[in-house]
Amino acid sequence: MKVHCGVLGIWLLLATHFSQAGPPFVTDDPEPPPPGGWEINVPFILERTPGKTEMDAPLFDLNYGLPDIQLKLEFPIEIVKESNGTQAGPGDSLIGVKWRFFNNEQSQVQIGVYPQLLIPTGNESRGLGQGRTAFVLPLVVQKGWEKWTVYGNVGYLWQTAAESRDYFYAGAVLERQINNRLTLGVELFGNSPKERDGGSDFAFNIGGTW
Repeated sequence: MKVHCGVLGIWLLLATHFSQAGPPFVTDDPEPPPPGGWEINVPFILERTPGKTEMDAPLFDLNYGLPDIQLKLEFPIEIVKESNGTQAGPGDSLIGVKWRFFNNEQSQVQIGVYPQLLIPTGNESRGLGQGRTAFVLPLVVQKGWEKWTVYGNVGYLWQTAAESRDYFYAGAVLERQINNRLTLGVELFGNSPKERDGGSDFAFNIGGTW
């Protein structure tokens, strides 16, 4: 089992109002931007494994809100460092539609689904992408109370690359609003093996919004 540790992202939110959930964490929340509103996230993501360092520097995550719907386009600028050298350039793109089908304001419970399609826009020969399409289908749930919010995902990812395998994943985030501007949170995230000879992954992240 591999263990990864990630530390916060930096992002810009352009909307009339916004949820405190979601970025800079891997785990998604079910709340879309307000209808007609944009949410633009620009995190820097670092992942290190033995013999390899990968960075999205940055990852551009563009989202547009409709009633209970979120339209998503995501594309990274990747830097991959291995023992044989360093490669940099555009990575694979991701498009998706989030549908929040349950929203109870009294209990502060929200539930949705978030299907997404990975498009191989990166150069696989340089290590900047998978070279094949993939499909993600997560269930997203959120519960709020007082100054606390907890949200989580359970999903499945279908991959078509020859050396890869389909896998399950799950994640959860606990956040607390410190003041009107600052919210801090912690995340646990893991998945079954992504490659045929690989092992399961486990991640721990710390982040916040300002």
